[in-house]
Amino acid sequence: MTWELALFEARRLLRHPLVWGAAALVLAVQTYLSRDQQPDLGVDPVHATGLSACLAGAVLMVASLAASRDGRHGMPESLAGLPGRAEHRTRAILLAAPLVAGVAAAVTVFAYLGIRLLNGPVAGRLDPWEPLTAVAAAMLAAALGVAVGRWARWLIAGPMVVAALGVLIIMNTTNGAAGWWLPVMQKYRPDWPDRPSGVHLVYVVALAALFAGLALLRHRVRLAPAAALVAGLGVAVPTGAVAAAEPPVTQPTSGELTIEDVDPRVRERYHGAGTHRCAVRRGITYCAYPGYEPWIPLWEEPVRAAVDVLPAALRARVPRVEQTSLRWYLGEDGGATVIRPTMTWGHPDQRTALAMDVAIWATGVRDADDTPGCDAHGQARTVVALWIIGQVSPPELPRALHVDADNRSTWLASWGPAEVVYAKLLLSTPGAREKVLARWDTLMKPTTTIDQALPLLGLDRKFDAPTGATPCA
Repeated sequence: MTWELALFEARRLLRHPLVWGAAALVLAVQTYLSRDQQPDLGVDPVHATGLSACLAGAVLMVASLAASRDGRHGMPESLAGLPGRAEHRTRAILLAAPLVAGVAAAVTVFAYLGIRLLNGPVAGRLDPWEPLTAVAAAMLAAALGVAVGRWARWLIAGPMVVAALGVLIIMNTTNGAAGWWLPVMQKYRPDWPDRPSGVHLVYVVALAALFAGLALLRHRVRLAPAAALVAGLGVAVPTGAVAAAEPPVTQPTSGELTIEDVDPRVRERYHGAGTHRCAVRRGITYCAYPGYEPWIPLWEEPVRAAVDVLPAALRARVPRVEQTSLRWYLGEDGGATVIRPTMTWGHPDQRTALAMDVAIWATGVRDADDTPGCDAHGQARTVVALWIIGQVSPPELPRALHVDADNRSTWLASWGPAEVVYAKLLLSTPGAREKVLARWDTLMKPTTTIDQALPLLGLDRKFDAPTGATPCA
């Protein structure tokens, strides 16, 4: 009888609009949120698992309503004459709800990952436990929903539990150790150390067994549900403690820190020997962290566009392009000799940031001590720097960013609308590259003003462009 009831409940849940409506919403929202980022197998499964908590919440409410159905609106009297008892119905829902929930979560998560794979090239390392955790979390929500429906028969009980868990998950924004006691850990960055995802998956499965046993114990004390509850508790407590015991990594707050001050997990992954895989493309060396080599051609496009307008002597000695985790960047190279793509890619700002690295290296528009704050107003090389950036993106964009692409530190000092306008005019001037290269040495002198450079570049004077109070030397 239990199997027949389970098939009935499964068919009913498979047709439930809330389950598949939430699945479709989760898939659409997560696809939209990641639209401007290249797929990263280390990050995308985590984000999908975190957002699948919405699907788990829908499943919890549906399972709660199904479990409490036979206690509402005169149903006890109507069901009293049937051979099945409430315990049979609970077992049937416990068989059906987690199964349907797992199927819905699997369809959602793996459909999302499939969409991301089609958006390649794909980088990063896949943690197989993460997508499985999304499935297990949905099954846990179904078991919890049945327990809530049996022990608290109010219609509002399920939504209240969902709201409480939702608040806890949303408030868990620090990736702290205590967050691993929650079913999902939604926040993750590609430059964070590996997560205790395998242990956490066991913890989630153990919680599902615990709540399944608790739901069945609502009717009478029997050995099987009691054993499930005790076993679930016995596994969930130590695995949750193990996951939560892993300390969060503290980000360095000062560039004065040495490599010995960094967390050993970070040191081994981002600052040890052999942490990059390098390739030479058209005379420029590109170095990526393991797993991120497929993104090298994407970095090459903006770097090449900026480099191709430089003098031959500079093109022959372009700094290496080396992927950097800016969260753990200690400034060991001062930013002067390396072009630095970051751990994410896809947003136009990141293309601009690489062009800016090329421009500042080529023109030298920076403070003498490599700290921001000097004034680049009125200098001819500022116009040239913005013109180089304009080969990749509009020259006014860096001013709007100043520069804040993917948490990048600002390196250029301030400039004004005059420099931007002249850079745009230079971009639209025929033969601009030949004119810049012919007068390169003169234009690169800090003492060469914009007014002095205009006739050299074939531009008409349109704005006053005074030199700043603390000019970049």
